[in-house]
Amino acid sequence: MSNGPDTPYDPSLPRLAGTRMRDGGGTLSRMLQADATKRRQYARRMRDHGDQPGAARTEHDAAYLERHADRFRDPLNVVGGPLAPGVGGEMVVAEPRQDAFQTMVQQPPDMLAAEATEKRMILTAAISDPALTLALEASESIGARNALERNLMHQMGAAHAVGMALLAKAHAFAARAHAPAPEGHQPMQSIEAARMGATAARLLETSQRAMLVLDRLRNGGQQLVTVQYVTVEDGGQAVVAGTLKRRGRRK
Repeated sequence: MSNGPDTPYDPSLPRLAGTRMRDGGGTLSRMLQADATKRRQYARRMRDHGDQPGAARTEHDAAYLERHADRFRDPLNVVGGPLAPGVGGEMVVAEPRQDAFQTMVQQPPDMLAAEATEKRMILTAAISDPALTLALEASESIGARNALERNLMHQMGAAHAVGMALLAKAHAFAARAHAPAPEGHQPMQSIEAARMGATAARLLETSQRAMLVLDRLRNGGQQLVTVQYVTVEDGGQAVVAGTLKRRGRRK
């Protein structure tokens, strides 16, 4: 039973009151928000079927998750100060000023969308926590408009995370290839460095191509071609006779 706003009805929910998190707060915040969205949809269905007490308990737990999602998203509670873009556009702790943290992810009021969000985060988290963080930040950065764009950003985040991990392994193998080693070991280290590097390059290229796919999704794979007809009159002056705009699909 719940005794207050910081005690959920659902015994499977973690007790978050007083919890502070230095690392991973942003990712946890988004997961809590997704869970809250799903619970609000359940509550709506319960109310439609006449289960008012069940709906009230479920909405209580959703509000509980939303409060703590907001708390973990607030840089003042996580890193002790507001955030601002730093070198390369990365977010860093800034001097006290207006909060520049990313806006809260808003899910459409649809049960399937809420469940898809949860499954998408679970699949990406199975790759690694950094992959999930990169995917969520990329989705917010581009202002993902639908499930296709969110899926694409999760694929891009996963490919980028694994590619960078393989680059680190390639660097480690390359470093050992130059170190003193028993006869026959150095060629093997060089081979592994090349293999890891090539795989990392393919993954990172896949990650980069995701942006081209995003452009095609948003623009329909079309480009604007402007054709100008120019004539040269007596005296050497060029005159534009007309302009024609045509749309054509990229090949």
